Amino acid sequence: MMLFLIFDIIIIYLFSQSIASGKWSFMPRKRGYLFYNFLSVLLVYSFFGIFIIYHHIIILITILLFYVLSLTMYYVHEFRGTNISLSDVLSLNTAKEVAGGYEYKIKPIFVIGLIVVIEECIRRIMIIRQMMALYDSGSLHARSMSHDIVLSLRINFVPLVLFLIILFLLYKKINMSKYDYSLSAGENEGYIYNFFSSIPIFHAKKNSEDILSIDAEVRDLIENAGAIDKKDIDKKSLPHVIVVMNESFGSVHYAVDTDVEVTPYYDSLQGLTKGNLYVNTFGGGTANTEFEFLTSMTIGNYDFPVMPYNNFVKRDKYSLARYFKSLDYKTIAMHPYTATNYHRDLVYKMFGFDELLFFNDFREKKYIRDFVSDESFYEEIIRRYKENVINGKKLFLFGITMQNHSGYSHFDGEMVKSKIAGEKESIDSYLSLIKISDDALKTLMDYFEKEDERVVILFFGDHNASFGTVQNKLLYGESTDYEFTNAYKVPFFIYDNKSSDDDYIDSISANFLSIELLKKANLPYDKLHDFLSKIYDEYPTYNYHKRKNRNTKKTSYIPYDLYMQYEKEYLR
Repeated sequence: MMLFLIFDIIIIYLFSQSIASGKWSFMPRKRGYLFYNFLSVLLVYSFFGIFIIYHHIIILITILLFYVLSLTMYYVHEFRGTNISLSDVLSLNTAKEVAGGYEYKIKPIFVIGLIVVIEECIRRIMIIRQMMALYDSGSLHARSMSHDIVLSLRINFVPLVLFLIILFLLYKKINMSKYDYSLSAGENEGYIYNFFSSIPIFHAKKNSEDILSIDAEVRDLIENAGAIDKKDIDKKSLPHVIVVMNESFGSVHYAVDTDVEVTPYYDSLQGLTKGNLYVNTFGGGTANTEFEFLTSMTIGNYDFPVMPYNNFVKRDKYSLARYFKSLDYKTIAMHPYTATNYHRDLVYKMFGFDELLFFNDFREKKYIRDFVSDESFYEEIIRRYKENVINGKKLFLFGITMQNHSGYSHFDGEMVKSKIAGEKESIDSYLSLIKISDDALKTLMDYFEKEDERVVILFFGDHNASFGTVQNKLLYGESTDYEFTNAYKVPFFIYDNKSSDDDYIDSISANFLSIELLKKANLPYDKLHDFLSKIYDEYPTYNYHKRKNRNTKKTSYIPYDLYMQYEKEYLR
């Protein structure tokens, strides 16, 4: 029996790894992880074994589960570039909303795997039916085995012990190594183990400290994060602040030769702050970048990919919206897509925004593919700005575009042609969308350049686009080390229509971007930004992928522990 079980587990692993990679692939690059992939499959088998005794029923359920899981892993990896994690499961509704925009190619390995699954299902169902027939015939031997066929109403202790042992071994292994969120994670560790290693129950350390016991500086931040000394502020001199987070506006166009310039307008911009923003996500996970910008928190303090909008934000929280409201700004959040996407309709209210604008609130909509165009988005910004000026209020507007959302298999407009080997249809489609974004950006900037009132505009991309495993390696580099890949680098700028000062920032992370925004706008720091600026002075890039020191000298003030402590309390 044990030999049959081992054989079945090996078969399930082999076809799962192959389907998830889209090719015959049996061994992870890191050979030592092969054992932990087997353990991951055995963990699922033993879990079902706690409630179901009969081996064939358990294998039937397990093989069906892993076929669906491995197919999902393949498509997620192709569309987004990284392996599936538990955060993706928690964001299932969001995934369903955008799933129609992709092209689902069927590979021969999927058909072979399906044939194996069907054959195994038929064979094991026949075995189960034979056993039940023997039972119905009154065979004593069959009667003695009847408990093997039906679902058990009691806990089966042998598989329970096996489950707990495997859980302990995996827990120990996962705690010893950081979760691999690189573009080659599935190839490195094996897709199954990599997915299991993302489950927060293995990683998360509950913060049980009482608020009275935490550091005094952190306690002060928790209680007064948004506190500002307003006595010397001239409200009439305050600028309007507009933030545009542009969907998938990345840096890949700088890595390929094209027949025309992709972002000639963006590249020509001068008299502003400009540079490289390092984000925590690739190919998806827009909400993580916006969370980090709006809250100054970072998911970099976690050993696994989290989705704060799903995992943590359950009540009113500090955000930039609350900062600007304390200065009597009108605060607006806008996104030309469904309100429930990433629970934004709930989260934005908890962040303190006065007004929320989603798809149905956009008055005049033009489309690129099936998404509202950047041009329409900017027209809506200008419209809301004008209304706000008439009402005599300063405006803080945070908006997320939708035009460039993946997938990129369908685009009927004028195409940018890249000079790159291999499959390039999706790359050319993406580059064409970015060129349209660049043209639309000029419309926004031209309007505010002539505006009498002072306006500060922050523009940045949320993440780079994914084009499938092969092309991603070609475009972003083979290295799996975060510090040596451009996959997480996107462009940004901060523009003040009443200033022409030039500045270049080589490296900054999303959680510190608001520091530069307030600095450019000549706005005072609240207690939180004053605290964060001390870390930023030493480490301008502080996120999941790297902490890049501004110089080689030993730092004098790096309150990692205070930052993490504040974040734990914030996300409690």
